[in-house]
Amino acid sequence: MSGPNATMPPAPPPPPATWMPPGSAYPPMAPAAPSVPLSQRLAPDHLGAKIPWAFLAFLAQSVGLLLIFVGGLLAVTAGVFPPNCYNSTCGAGGTEMNIAYGIMAARLLILLGLFGLATGAGLHLQFRPSPASGATPEETRVYLARRRGEFALLLISVLLVVLIVYWSVQVPPV
Repeated sequence: MSGPNATMPPAPPPPPATWMPPGSAYPPMAPAAPSVPLSQRLAPDHLGAKIPWAFLAFLAQSVGLLLIFVGGLLAVTAGVFPPNCYNSTCGAGGTEMNIAYGIMAARLLILLGLFGLATGAGLHLQFRPSPASGATPEETRVYLARRRGEFALLLISVLLVVLIVYWSVQVPPV
């Protein structure tokens, strides 16, 4: 035998994982993923698909209601004079100071609870999906009633927060 193949053994076949179609020099490339503009990535519809906003809104409203309840309990229990003060003299100034601290803590808990309610309502308003294009009038009416209810809850929560803050910063008469 003469020629280039006479002294060289034939090349081994390529491993199965690196097989390429005949005539191609490089393995086929996957098509590039389409680039999504930032405005579309931050749109509520796109974010709503990635993050469980409905659950977060439910959680915020649940924690808010719990804090309002605990704050109300604290206001009621701290805002009353202890029964032993009616029969005997209490410590000088201790009872009034404890009541003031209890009411201050109750205001703080109620304020945090209202913030949780407002946050949950705002999340529902922002990320609740719109009704389908073929929705019945009843479904549309229910959807609009829920949005009105969430807006009313948000508005009432914000107004109560403003009233509590206004009530808390007033200087008591001397």
